[in-house]
Amino acid sequence: MTQTPAPGARRVDVGVVTFNSAVLTAGCLRRLLDTDQGCQVRVLVHDNASSDGTPEVLARQVPEAEVEVASTNQGFARAVNRLLQRSDAPWFVALNSDAWPEPGALGRLVAAAEAHPDAALVVPRLLRPDGTVEHSTHRFPSLTVAALDAVGGRHWLPRRLQAPLLLQGAWNQDEPRPVDWAVGAAWLWRRRAVDAVGGLDERFFMYGEDLEWCWRARRAGWRVRLEPAAVVRHVGNASGATHFGSARVGLEHANERLVLHELLGPRRARLYAALQVVACARQYLQCRWCHQADRDHWRLALKGALGLVAPPPGLAPLPAGPPAVPASGGAEVAVVVATRDRAERLRRLLQALERQTLDPGRFEVVVVDDASGDHTPTVVADAAARRRLRLRSLRQTVRSGPAIARNRGWQATAAPVIAFTDDDCVPDSGWLAAGLAAVKAGAGVVAGRTVVPAGEGARAAEPFARAVTVDEARFFETCNVFYRRADLQAVGGFDPRFRRPSGEDTHLALQVLERGAAAAFCSAAAVAHDVRPGRFGQALGESWRWADLPLVVKGRPWVRPTLTYRWLFWKPTHPPALAAAAGLALAPRWPAAAGLALPWVVHRLRAPAAAADRWRHARALPGLLLVDLAEVATMVRGSLRHKTVLL
Repeated sequence: MTQTPAPGARRVDVGVVTFNSAVLTAGCLRRLLDTDQGCQVRVLVHDNASSDGTPEVLARQVPEAEVEVASTNQGFARAVNRLLQRSDAPWFVALNSDAWPEPGALGRLVAAAEAHPDAALVVPRLLRPDGTVEHSTHRFPSLTVAALDAVGGRHWLPRRLQAPLLLQGAWNQDEPRPVDWAVGAAWLWRRRAVDAVGGLDERFFMYGEDLEWCWRARRAGWRVRLEPAAVVRHVGNASGATHFGSARVGLEHANERLVLHELLGPRRARLYAALQVVACARQYLQCRWCHQADRDHWRLALKGALGLVAPPPGLAPLPAGPPAVPASGGAEVAVVVATRDRAERLRRLLQALERQTLDPGRFEVVVVDDASGDHTPTVVADAAARRRLRLRSLRQTVRSGPAIARNRGWQATAAPVIAFTDDDCVPDSGWLAAGLAAVKAGAGVVAGRTVVPAGEGARAAEPFARAVTVDEARFFETCNVFYRRADLQAVGGFDPRFRRPSGEDTHLALQVLERGAAAAFCSAAAVAHDVRPGRFGQALGESWRWADLPLVVKGRPWVRPTLTYRWLFWKPTHPPALAAAAGLALAPRWPAAAGLALPWVVHRLRAPAAAADRWRHARALPGLLLVDLAEVATMVRGSLRHKTVLL
């Protein structure tokens, strides 16, 4: 009998992907629905065009399930993403069709997630139907573990040293704790984490998407936790082994090679693969010499590690990046705008986009609302109602920051060219046409011209004002930049380690240029960027946002001559500001030391903005020095965090 949850119980959507496993899927779902899970459960099923009558069997045996039948087999990752789109619950369980939770398991997973707000994902202890433990939680791939396997270290290394590495046999998965990644047989997803990180990577038909998602979540600051009090029974390989046979091994290794390339980098990934070959060869020879039953298993594993087992036709991953889920509808360029609590500025931007000379059928606009608390949704709805733009809005319920928000925007469109601008910008009418033409001429990254709006020159000259002007292809600010979508796919988009707007745009451009793309500056693609008001408190507060800026130059000595001041400093004001601080600190005992502040004073009073009102800037010198020193302190903090020096 179907469970009847208590009033007010937490709501969980359970998503199940099935393909030609009618009897097993129906049995697993009945076990789920006929037990008390300690929460309200709704079951969503995505059938990948089964030919064994799965939808009909589920309709008879599990009428509670809401079944959607696809016309073709879309693969596991894409099907799960479709289930996520259908779900509106705060908690989503991705459950394999050959798995079922024991009574109370889902409620325990939710309770563990509520106790750990940084957990994007909570996973249960997986048991086989006979009660044996399935080793389902792991550390991220590392050369240390690969070398350990290559030399047979699991046989002689003490168990107490293997356990922290979560190695099978040393780690029984019986302790609640954070883990790096977990097998995707039963995942409890926090909905707002999915909104921030995105769904599964659809490059992978199946296998490898679980590791890739957990790695992406970690980069975005989230964690994965194991809750062993929640137990899920898992048959294992009910679809993959049945339908793909030995080709499954080829698909697993093909996906693994792609993920390792992105996690470890090309050189370390090749070394990891070589160590994996040695480990499989050692295991195969050992089984052969000792006449062990696992000999055929390790022979196939060795062939897979050597790349000698072909994946099923058409299912190998695409190295250029995940394919777009939605269609572009013929759009040649998509404008992506991340916004938060700037409704009226966004309205002005959308009106400017309506005035573009580029044919409206050739571009679309994707607005990512990063959990705004104002009337931004109303502004977007009004623009959509006017039907002058091909407009889509993606709303996030929890703030994720501009890097993740922009990633969600460009990943939501299939347009081959992506244009980024900010909600406090007003593009010229020819902006899109000029930028698109520059990309079509061969540039991989196009920086457009950014100017101070007419009438805001006086505000830009205030001592603490911040005005953005761009007249060269140098920092590639997202207020005005164009990319090829294929390049964004190849590098993974904006790095989510940038939690605030603090260089993530420059970092992305450098990644694309390192792949051999050409950069160009297009003066005709112009936008006007609002000036930040000249207030001391606002300038001081903004100085703390730059802690992730050292990531831009980390591992890139070749960019320091052009992007930094004398290799070590972010701004030319920082060295004399440090000297000024030292001089002022020493002045009470040695008055002559105050002269160390003179270079900084001269530098500040010679700045172009100071020419408008030098007396006003002179009065602001104490505040300006505090801002400079706050920026240096932030750079020190960021240098320690990211283990590279930028002051």
